[in-house]
Amino acid sequence: MPVKNGGGSPVTVAFSGGKDSTAAILLLREQGYEVRALTMRLGLTNEDEKLAKIETLARALSVPWQVSDLRNVFKKKVLRYFLDAYRTGLTPNPCVVCNRQVKFGLLLAEAEKNSHGGLFASGHYADKVCLEGPEGPRGGPFRSPTRGGRWFLKEPIDRRKSQIYFLAMIEPTVLEKVIFPIAALTISQVRAKVAGLPLANPDESQDVCFLQGENLGAYLSRHLPESFKAGDIVDRCGNRIGRHQGAIHFTVGQRRGTGHASDRRLYVVGRDLAANTVMLGDEKDLLSRSLTVKTPVFWRPLEVGEKVTVKVRYQLHGHEARISEASPALIRAVFKEPVRAVTPGQFAVFYDNDIIVAAGEIS
Repeated sequence: MPVKNGGGSPVTVAFSGGKDSTAAILLLREQGYEVRALTMRLGLTNEDEKLAKIETLARALSVPWQVSDLRNVFKKKVLRYFLDAYRTGLTPNPCVVCNRQVKFGLLLAEAEKNSHGGLFASGHYADKVCLEGPEGPRGGPFRSPTRGGRWFLKEPIDRRKSQIYFLAMIEPTVLEKVIFPIAALTISQVRAKVAGLPLANPDESQDVCFLQGENLGAYLSRHLPESFKAGDIVDRCGNRIGRHQGAIHFTVGQRRGTGHASDRRLYVVGRDLAANTVMLGDEKDLLSRSLTVKTPVFWRPLEVGEKVTVKVRYQLHGHEARISEASPALIRAVFKEPVRAVTPGQFAVFYDNDIIVAAGEIS
């Protein structure tokens, strides 16, 4: 959605010092907004050094800049969630949770407070659309608290960089206050926009920011050393076929690095952290014909029998499915074709063409 003329309206940009949020600031100022920048302090390694670079960039942009100390909530809501998920055998997605709880939760609330109800912007490759009238996509009823319609997350111009999957669990009502300035730009246009500026982070954004380049196994072994115990590798019948040094080390769908030699390709098809076992099987054993998600977020009501596209992880293409059940507690869907490695703990996002209509954690 192109950014309209700001007319001097205040807008706060979630500012990481990278190319995307920097381009957002430049675009908003060109549109006539009164732009401010707000950066999260999360308690990461070498954060003071990075904040100093972001401050230098903010000065180069001549934009008012503040730091929001969110270390405690990030630790409780994101880091603890991440480790608890691995501890219980799930595969978490911390970026989805961080967007919901931190960036589009507390940071947005602080931005609103500081700018007296102004808008909030981020450098996500995302777009939004307001669908008017009593019906939404596919004719589903809105039951909307607003008068004429409801905001939906929509794919940006550059779908290769789309990040709406990671935003699918935010509260839908916050979109009334949010704008995505780079929605209509490609990655090459963003790079050209910020060329020559002293970016604090010129590299591509890292999905799991708190790993900071550390190997996932090393991070988990530091924080969950009790989970790295030797155990059995078993086949689909429960027969012992090898040994491992910690079931937490494995992910569903993994083929390499299992430590088990075979005359055929075997994949991790399951983990039992209570029994400390890892199960190997054939690729066909990874296929699922349906999925169930819990704690769903509905962008609009889903109807039993309707066709949707489902993404079970961050990927370019989704899978055609039909809704078999939808309630405040769960969503069930049946795939048209079996889907590989539907992983508990990850998030399933439901699309109607290029619009998100629901999301939830795979159970």
